[in-house]
Amino acid sequence: MNTSKQLTINMIANFVNFGISLCISFFLSPYIVRTIGVEANGFITLANNFVSYTSLITIALNSMTGRFVTISLTENKIEDANKYFTSALFANVSIATVLGVIGAFIVAFLDSIINVPDNLLLDIQILFALLFINCLVGVVGSIFGVAAFARNKLFLEYLRTAIGNIARALVILCGFLLFSPHVWYVGIGGLVSGIIVVVCDIQYTKKLLPEIRIKRSNFCMPYVLTLIKAGIWNTINKLGQILTDGLDLLITNIFIDATAMGVLSLAKTVPNLIYSLMGSVVGVFSPDFTILYAQKRFGELIREVKQSMKIMGVVTNLPVIVLIVCGRDFFRLWQPTQNPQELQLLSIITVSCLIFSGSVNCLYNIFTVVNKLKLNSIVVLIHGALSTVLVFFLLKWTSLGIYAVAGVSTTLGILRLLVFTIPYGAICLGQKWYVFYGDVIKPVIFAILASVVCLLVLQAYPSGGWIFLCGKAVITVTISVLIGYYVILSKLERNIISSKLLAKIKRIKTNI
Repeated sequence: MNTSKQLTINMIANFVNFGISLCISFFLSPYIVRTIGVEANGFITLANNFVSYTSLITIALNSMTGRFVTISLTENKIEDANKYFTSALFANVSIATVLGVIGAFIVAFLDSIINVPDNLLLDIQILFALLFINCLVGVVGSIFGVAAFARNKLFLEYLRTAIGNIARALVILCGFLLFSPHVWYVGIGGLVSGIIVVVCDIQYTKKLLPEIRIKRSNFCMPYVLTLIKAGIWNTINKLGQILTDGLDLLITNIFIDATAMGVLSLAKTVPNLIYSLMGSVVGVFSPDFTILYAQKRFGELIREVKQSMKIMGVVTNLPVIVLIVCGRDFFRLWQPTQNPQELQLLSIITVSCLIFSGSVNCLYNIFTVVNKLKLNSIVVLIHGALSTVLVFFLLKWTSLGIYAVAGVSTTLGILRLLVFTIPYGAICLGQKWYVFYGDVIKPVIFAILASVVCLLVLQAYPSGGWIFLCGKAVITVTISVLIGYYVILSKLERNIISSKLLAKIKRIKTNI
């Protein structure tokens, strides 16, 4: 299957999976807020954040396994691929044991670590316990996810994730409909979904990587050390990300209160979904980048990176534009018990960095592909530490409250992208430091211009129910796509697309 067709299949599968996740969040959050309270909804996100904190232990090993296995298979070094795969699996089992002890300690002393209302304590402890168990399942089974990556069949990953998400939704739905409401139903659903994902990945590995043999003799400590040495900077990078925005709910819980944490969690729901979409779409390009790099087709690699940046500039900014134009009406309908203006403002503050970073995130894949993670990780760590210090300062000396928590990381994130990430990504690919700025500035102009035009055009649009909101969103997307067609694409690219569309229309007319 050619690269373009495979990329299209991966993209479609990814969007289907994203749609399922969107539906789960869309219907679950307002129900939890209405039946249990805004605090309970915040603890779901906080629990997932705690799991991500413990995952720091696994990142050094697992973040680079896909790269090394893929390159070994591409270069037909089957013995090396087996040793990387088996060594990572055995090491993950040991790591899971350590994580189990950490998770048990956190659950046992949870009320001493964070502020939990007495009436929710047992529910939240069970939720944390289930999510930690799911984390252990994921750690042990993570290596099997390499198969779809190595064979550039990421649609299989999205398929099994979609199946897992459907199962998660059914479990949560049955729990809330058949029994009295408890927040830990979310944990049971997550665990069921995690088990389905691992089982599917094991089947994919058997089918796609028949040359892989898991034998004790294939375990080799030097291979583990190679993976850790390459991935340690990803751990530092992840620590920086946690300091940047992964502690926001924890800081809000401790220094403000659980209610404010719940409000911030709601405000971050839409931005988190957009970031999730961005992360998934960016992941679609990673196998191509890795394979082209392994085959030393550097000219094609540069073209693929620039093309992916244009795609990401449109894909990730469209939902941001819709949030800016339609956010207030959406929050008014979605969370009728909350302040829609506050939720929209917090959401826009949180997601503003994405206007810049949507296209730039393609460059993070390059740091992994060329195995140059050190400098970027150090910069991210400095960014995270500075962000945390500034948040503490603003909480103590100003009345900004949760706006300080949401705004600091966004402001510093934009500065980091402009000053470091864009030029360094170009340098890693052997290009001039300024070569990617045009590919980043165009999406920014697109987002600002489309938002302003849509706000002006729709200022007299009537407020109403969900049908009115959907109509407003459709108009916003239509106007934005038309603007993006002329802002993002070059004249040559527009001519190519126009020619393809005309040819397609002619074929349809001929068939009719």
